Amino acid sequence: MQYSIVIPVHNESANLALFIESFIKSIPGELREILKEMIIVENGSTDDTLGVCRRLESQFPNLVKVVTIDRGSYGEAIKRGMLECKGTHLSILECDVLDARFVVESIAKFRTRKVELVIGSKRHREAVDRRPFERRLLTAVYNTVFLRIFIGYPGTDTHGLKSIEVNCARKLCQAAITTDEIFQTEIVLLAWRFGMGIEEIPVRIAEMRRAPVTVFRRIPKVVRTIVELKRSLKRFPVGLTSPGNRSVQKYGL
Repeated sequence: MQYSIVIPVHNESANLALFIESFIKSIPGELREILKEMIIVENGSTDDTLGVCRRLESQFPNLVKVVTIDRGSYGEAIKRGMLECKGTHLSILECDVLDARFVVESIAKFRTRKVELVIGSKRHREAVDRRPFERRLLTAVYNTVFLRIFIGYPGTDTHGLKSIEVNCARKLCQAAITTDEIFQTEIVLLAWRFGMGIEEIPVRIAEMRRAPVTVFRRIPKVVRTIVELKRSLKRFPVGLTSPGNRSVQKYGL
């Protein structure tokens, strides 16, 4: 097993160096021995984020790789990182949630069980979510009400930390039709529809810096995202064969 970590960044010049340096210093042995690369995907920043990324690349030349795309798009950033990675497995982390414990637990899941996608769930019964109330509420409503009722997805969370077997990640990228932030939910739903082995593990998170997009700006997007997700899933009805030539199986939580 060789491991890649993908970190999308946008306008993070104030905090990025501290977060990355602290994470690298604290990487546990079981991850360090198989960690091939950390891909930082800078997307459309208007501050000195790209400059900070380049300095980190020079500081850690055998570990940090910087990729840049022209516009600010979380979905396009993680997609680019997944397609660029050289490992056999990868984790998608956030620059303010560089959770080595999640990565180590993901590695254990990949090694011991038939799991292809691991989701770090903020809604897991054992999770600890210390973000502001309005952000926790939006997560609960989006996953519990919209995804479960309108789409039928049985999981508890689709946003945030994920670990994926790389060949599966590339199949999901090929099948996805959305972009921007909705992309991270679409690939989870496609993995579910394709019958990939999925498991959720609880995460512990707190807000390390103010979210770049307010809750009120996110709300109007919810209806549009549900329409786009239903359009994507309509291409792969339950019972048909996925692009990877695997029959759809039961969701593996």
